[in-house]
Amino acid sequence: MNKYLILFLLLIGVEQGIHSQNFPQIDARKYESDSIRILPKRPWLAASEAFGVNMLIWGIDRYVAKADFAYINFNTIKDNFRKGPVWDTDMFSTNLVAHPYHGSLYFNAARSNGLNFWQSVPYNTAGSFMWEFFMENEYPSINDLMSTTFGGAVLGEITFRLSDLFIDDRTTGAERVGREILTGIISPIRGINRLITGDSWRYRASKGRSFRSVPVTFELNMGPRFLAEQEASSKGTIGMHLGMRLDYGDPFNDDFYSPYEWFQLRAGLDFISDQPMINQVNAIGALWGKTIWTKGNRGLTTGIFQHFDYYDSQLPDGSSREVVPYRISEAVAFGGGLLFKQSADENDKVDSYAELYLNGIALGASVSDYLKVDDRDYNMGSGYSFKFSAGVTYQKQWSFLLNLENYHIYTWKGYDTDVDWSTVDPETLNVQGDKSDARLTVFSSKLIYYSKKKWNLSITNRYFSRKTDYRYHQDVTYSTYDVMLSLGMRI
Repeated sequence: MNKYLILFLLLIGVEQGIHSQNFPQIDARKYESDSIRILPKRPWLAASEAFGVNMLIWGIDRYVAKADFAYINFNTIKDNFRKGPVWDTDMFSTNLVAHPYHGSLYFNAARSNGLNFWQSVPYNTAGSFMWEFFMENEYPSINDLMSTTFGGAVLGEITFRLSDLFIDDRTTGAERVGREILTGIISPIRGINRLITGDSWRYRASKGRSFRSVPVTFELNMGPRFLAEQEASSKGTIGMHLGMRLDYGDPFNDDFYSPYEWFQLRAGLDFISDQPMINQVNAIGALWGKTIWTKGNRGLTTGIFQHFDYYDSQLPDGSSREVVPYRISEAVAFGGGLLFKQSADENDKVDSYAELYLNGIALGASVSDYLKVDDRDYNMGSGYSFKFSAGVTYQKQWSFLLNLENYHIYTWKGYDTDVDWSTVDPETLNVQGDKSDARLTVFSSKLIYYSKKKWNLSITNRYFSRKTDYRYHQDVTYSTYDVMLSLGMRI
């Protein structure tokens, strides 16, 4: 399918106040409770809307964009069932961001019609199955079915909960219109459902939200970013970078069992640059968790977490290199984690935190040095990852943060010998990529100054390293770095 232009509009006007860098210090139990509105379950309407999403996107592809893949008939559908799912050759951004976003629309069709998290996941699978087998004349895609189902659940639940923050059925006039528009931008299907049911203009004595009030921290930062051509190089690209971070909920406030009562979301976008507009998306959501130890101002929580990670880069015009600096994806990943915090008190001026995660990766990806066919220049595969982050904040003003991510992705299904890619028919390739295993590391350090007037100034340095061992090609080791200076605001 054609690529989407996705921009996460996270203009969050949160009412809960200001919190610390990583773990809010305000106890959510002290918040004044608001009545929770239970949405009526309408599974058949949800199915109809998922069907409608596919028909609308297909109609645009077929009659507006006139995309080749959208010309379908009974013969193309029969061929799709005869061939069965294959590993496709679509672009990195299409497979590993656009399809998860597409899945989030199916997911929100179910969530906004009263189904819970687990009940909504099958709608992603069914919607993706319909699209892959019926709505394209290209063979169904294994990786699309996976990323749409599970990546769509990540982005779907996050957008559903974020849209909930804006809903306030007690408001009227311009404020109400603004809230409904923002709800629809973040979760389009929910916005449509509120219009269909009349909730968009219905007045209630309570907010009418689906979730209880939780602490939320949102940070928006902007500034120049320099990406080096390679390690120790002064050559590279400069652009304007927009970074966003959102922390939802408090993992140290009692046990949490409902999926995504706590999650983190980070996104990075570049403008006026040779780099992709969406070059970073990171999400961690708790599927289950439990506080296992507390003592004074310290706490330790464990849980099962779902992860979604995406890093993308592009070669600048005139570059002497033939391979992009990095491409990393962890689209379908689950694992365990430990979270630690220590809050400042009258005897200590330092807040500190640490997080550790170990995951299994069902679908990941890394840039390839050799495979160049159609829009594919990357290898897909499976493996594992671990992540560690830690930070300290002194007197609520100075923070120093460290973050380490390590991914090990094995590409199992590949071709056997050297291939002249100009002679290969993408429809018949059906491989994950080069037979290989890739070790990918992202290490970052960040220094932040927080003013007492909500703004902050930060400098970030990230190091990207890759070592790919190929079965039929020469092994490759490559590394590069970037530097960002940002002025930001915390809400």
